[in-house]
Amino acid sequence: MKTSERRTKKTTATWNVHVHVESGKVDTDVEVSLDHLKNDVDRVVVNGRKIGYVHHVAPVWVALTGPDLARAVEVSQKLTLDQSIRDLLNTVPLEVLDPSMVQRA
Repeated sequence: MKTSERRTKKTTATWNVHVHVESGKVDTDVEVSLDHLKNDVDRVVVNGRKIGYVHHVAPVWVALTGPDLARAVEVSQKLTLDQSIRDLLNTVPLEVLDPSMVQRA
């Protein structure tokens, strides 16, 4: 009997998104990536930094904030992926969205 090793392909989707914070402190473009992990879970990465996860539990997308899936905290449940990502973006420090703010402070 032969056995074969099945490798799952890691898929990634990347977008350039313009972010404008109403306070006027941030008005910049960011790179948002989704790394597919398993069972309808994707890691959300902004400008190369892990900010959280989205878990598709039909019919909703659950947004979880934190760098570690096991300890991530639920932020919201939305009907679309983009709404969940937007909610995650609202949880990160402004310095993640605009690294130049570190030099300004």
